[in-house]
Amino acid sequence: MTSITAETPSEMLNSDISSLNEVFATRYSRHHVDLLRYVLTLVPDRAQAEDIVQDTARVLWQKAADYDPAQPFLPWARKFAWFEVLKFRRREGLKRRLFSDALVERLAEERVMADELLEARRRALGDCLGKLDNSSRQLLSDRYESRGSVTNMAAQRGATPNALYLALHRIRLRLLHCIERSLKSKGWAS
Repeated sequence: MTSITAETPSEMLNSDISSLNEVFATRYSRHHVDLLRYVLTLVPDRAQAEDIVQDTARVLWQKAADYDPAQPFLPWARKFAWFEVLKFRRREGLKRRLFSDALVERLAEERVMADELLEARRRALGDCLGKLDNSSRQLLSDRYESRGSVTNMAAQRGATPNALYLALHRIRLRLLHCIERSLKSKGWAS
């Protein structure tokens, strides 16, 4: 015979909190890169943008209990990122301001409106990369994933840097045309 033990209210609360933390952590990790992209449209220095996203993550965890799991996570998180960008701009103060606050706010609004199109472009790029031949994919990987210099890559391949630049240019054009066709077929205006 098995014994049944009732959970105490404290155990039930801890279980609920653990479950909410898991949902929150999953959603944050899924949208971390989206937050970074958003901040990068407002703060062009990647290291500063990454710091802002870290600050945003800290605030989000502090506010996790306020998050309604029935609502989309990214718009909620983006509001906190926006406030962290504003704090960063105030801290930077007179050091160096390239854009007015009004322009930065407009950029933030436009970035949010462009999210759907950017996601469609990313999916199309993934599909189009899959259609490239292996040597073209390898060349792109060596150049962009490994961040190899064209001069070093050319030397390794026994080619001239100009020939490699031309090959990369042609591959990028093929990708561009493929992405445009894909978006057009899905109803996106080019």
